[in-house]
Amino acid sequence: MGTSKSYGGPGSGLVPSWVDDPAPPAAPTAPGGPVTPAQPTPGDGAPGNQPVTPTPAGQPDTAGTSAYSGAKRKFSSFARSGSSSSLGGAMRRYVQSSGGPAKATRRMGAARATGGRLLGLVRDAERVGLTEALRSRNLQHLAGQPAEDVFRGLVDVVCPPGGPIDEAISRQAMLDAIGDQADAGVTDFDALTPEQLKEFFLDFVIHSIEGRVMSDIAARAVSLPEDVNQVMEIQDQLHDFISGCTRNHLGGQLGSLAALSDQQIEAKVNSIYEAAFGLVAAAGEAAE
Repeated sequence: MGTSKSYGGPGSGLVPSWVDDPAPPAAPTAPGGPVTPAQPTPGDGAPGNQPVTPTPAGQPDTAGTSAYSGAKRKFSSFARSGSSSSLGGAMRRYVQSSGGPAKATRRMGAARATGGRLLGLVRDAERVGLTEALRSRNLQHLAGQPAEDVFRGLVDVVCPPGGPIDEAISRQAMLDAIGDQADAGVTDFDALTPEQLKEFFLDFVIHSIEGRVMSDIAARAVSLPEDVNQVMEIQDQLHDFISGCTRNHLGGQLGSLAALSDQQIEAKVNSIYEAAFGLVAAAGEAAE
């Protein structure tokens, strides 16, 4: 599962250890660079367009903590027994307690922003090629480098390090997706096809949802095994559940990106997340 096993820093237990690191100033972006999602308009009821209030650095994100009690109970049962039925019940209740797929999507503020920048890169690679897509982001020095080095060079561009937990989840999801590429034996970034880059984007989406779930219900008041290997196995099962019920369906929504504007890329990312949460809830109900 790539670098997902690197999850497990101090603090809330399953949140990366650098969650409280101060955020450095963001680097300027060259014209035609990565997508910067439009600022949400207060009161806009469209999915993904509600304002997201970041959690101050060093403070826990307590949104919906009590509302997730049913999901936590089911997840605790899953952690003890490994029951797929309990895992499905936890996921169904999680999406339900979040207010449904649309509201769950709105809670993915940092991940949606990162996803927009990442999918913008995929679009530009499809439109003008990987080398030019990197150059427009002042990353021309990465051209010809090994795939893992290029991906890691992209991390600070698409998700600069920050303090709030949702930003930490987004950054960890990128690192996990990079680990998946390394595990799959991907070494030549320049040889990646648009379809392979879309798979990388989907890896990020899946890992970010996994990270949000782990932060919201698994790392809070859930009885997890003391054995680290067992905890890793639990997270692997969670990842496999989310990936199994979403990847094929979400891949069909990407299609050709070359003609999309930045605003359309942002809307595409929002629709991908909303569809993913809907699929997770439906799969959870079917598994119960």
